[in-house]
Amino acid sequence: MADEKPHRIDVALVHYPVVNRGGEIIGSAVTNLDLHDIARAGRTYGVDTCWIVTPYEDQKKLCEQIVRHWTEGYGAQVNPDRKAALGLLSIC
Repeated sequence: MADEKPHRIDVALVHYPVVNRGGEIIGSAVTNLDLHDIARAGRTYGVDTCWIVTPYEDQKKLCEQIVRHWTEGYGAQVNPDRKAALGLLSIC
């Protein structure tokens, strides 16, 4: 079919493992801007899923709350384009 993409494209924003200035392996904080920026870029370039990778449960919960606001909550009603973009995110 003409509408089908020939290949699946996923990207990941990896917050663990990363190396800090001291050479230690750490997990870095996920920010609201991280989520919005990777989601918008993914939507623009036809990405299937944008994976947000963090080992921290509190960071996962925060990310999930932000995504829910824009995909199911008030944000989804007022900004359907952002709903579509943030719908590409999967937190793991």
